[in-house]
Amino acid sequence: MNDPAQNPYPASSATPGGLFPQGQSAGTINAAARVGTVISLALISGVVTITVILAYLVFSNPPEDQQLLRFDADAMLFLIIGYGIFVAAAGAAIVLRGIMKNQAAAQLRASAEELPRPLEGDSPLPPSGRAFVGTVATYTLIGQALVEGPAIINAVLMFIDYNLAHLIPIVLAVLGIALQIPTPGKIKASMEDAKR
Repeated sequence: MNDPAQNPYPASSATPGGLFPQGQSAGTINAAARVGTVISLALISGVVTITVILAYLVFSNPPEDQQLLRFDADAMLFLIIGYGIFVAAAGAAIVLRGIMKNQAAAQLRASAEELPRPLEGDSPLPPSGRAFVGTVATYTLIGQALVEGPAIINAVLMFIDYNLAHLIPIVLAVLGIALQIPTPGKIKASMEDAKR
């Protein structure tokens, strides 16, 4: 009479590692790179859109008694908060990416499965290769999200304080997201290095 709750969306793949749309893991390097690129561009466009809107609001009603770019004592509290959050998050992103990358490489090395030779972007990957690519997608997304958050915080602080000095960590965050875009070449190089 009372049946237990069941998940109406079971995953179609039991492959360990990160999951891709609709529960399927990426079967090729190119597929993983495409998904990662779309997510990366979405993160970048979100940061840029919010920053442009808030910068427009700052410029449309500038304060008459102060400059829009300040590093004075009055602005220091918000600058320390904004820059501090960015530096802490960027450091966490670097450390977490390194840890997860090393773990994924160790798991791939420990696997007895051979990667396709030559390893191409559209080569079908064995389960251990798909797990590695899933982990690459996971640590890339974590690293990008860790720098996206401080960018949004700095955009809000820029709007609150009417100080365009907060654009510096925002630009650095956008560059940080862009540098982490998982291209087929980066994924292939990581996989080949891990298997050595």
